[in-house]
Amino acid sequence: MERRTIIILIASAVVVLFVGWFALKHFGLLNKNDVPAEGWNRGQAEVVMRQLCRAADSVGIDTNRYSFQATDTKKEFGEKFTGLLLELRYGLKPSRITYNKLPEKIDTVWAISMLKKDEGRSALDSLKKTPIFGHYTTLVTHYTRLRKAGVYDTAKYVRQTLNFYRYLNRFEFDRFLVVNIPAAQLNIYDRSGKCLLPMDVIAGKKDTKTPFFTTYLTDIITYPYWNVPRGIGIKEILPKVQANIQYLDNQNMEVLDEKEQVVDPYLIDWASLSAENFPYRFRQASGCSNSLGLIKFNLTGPGAIYLHDTNARDLFDQTSDRWRSHGCMRVQKPVELANYLMEKPVLDEGFMNRCMVDQKPQTLKLPKPFPVFVVYNRVDVDEKGNLRGYNDVYGLDGGRPI
Repeated sequence: MERRTIIILIASAVVVLFVGWFALKHFGLLNKNDVPAEGWNRGQAEVVMRQLCRAADSVGIDTNRYSFQATDTKKEFGEKFTGLLLELRYGLKPSRITYNKLPEKIDTVWAISMLKKDEGRSALDSLKKTPIFGHYTTLVTHYTRLRKAGVYDTAKYVRQTLNFYRYLNRFEFDRFLVVNIPAAQLNIYDRSGKCLLPMDVIAGKKDTKTPFFTTYLTDIITYPYWNVPRGIGIKEILPKVQANIQYLDNQNMEVLDEKEQVVDPYLIDWASLSAENFPYRFRQASGCSNSLGLIKFNLTGPGAIYLHDTNARDLFDQTSDRWRSHGCMRVQKPVELANYLMEKPVLDEGFMNRCMVDQKPQTLKLPKPFPVFVVYNRVDVDEKGNLRGYNDVYGLDGGRPI
């Protein structure tokens, strides 16, 4: 029995190691160790490397990290060569994206094959076949113009957007959703960059920022509850209830205990509760007054962040302040978005106006998870090819204007 157990353990370890090795290979994490030192001519590769650096510089890539020295070994030079090729095709992961749920695919074999095939002489032609997203070429033209004019701050933000466009080549989605926080805009794009469904959003305030991430949108809930996050419940709602218990009725709020059972708020000694002693949570019942509105769009993270309708839809018309939420994103066209994601008209035009009472939440599962990117691009190009700049709403760039 012991021998059989040992054999099973060894076999399991081998399988785990093989799967891990394959995953690392598949996603390009072993590319440095795979660059060959033989089978190619360094002298010719250096000529091509200089051409690649000029091409990379013209599209906003910092080529300093790829500068090579005569003292570099052939393998070290090869790693810089293939690294530059991969950045030209796939960009770098935007530094502000802190949560990644979407799988990336980086073809490191292609970069190494370019080096071995003819010292990279075919690399530029191969790069020209890389898909170009949307207004990438137009944005490159603006970048060149800004550099010549010495407008380096704006050029810096253009570089960041160009990198994001290249970064999208790591994914093989036919369609995906992008929320750009500084623009307060949501767009669904196809793989070529064509905008299929645009709308405004209301995002997080400066002190309750919407995070930047990649994830999936998985399902839609009609007539959702608002399960109040604990932080909001303790800091904002608890003091209001302690001041006037009628606040709960006015806001259609329920109180749930640790067993998720609704309790009578009039039986609770509110004066004895505090942030350190609060064994309850708040939930806002579904309906027209619900802060999430009538539709919620669930994401697979991070945390309690999602897209949703709002019970204050007039804000989209009454103010230009699109940064006023606790971190979630309110969408301007929830019915259109829901029908698009479901790939059929599951909600009619009158859904938002009927607002029926005593409705329970209903979940609509998407035909397949839909990719979502939430980013912080301060510059982009509009449909007419004009450069558009957006304010540094979160102060991440020191508040510098475009």
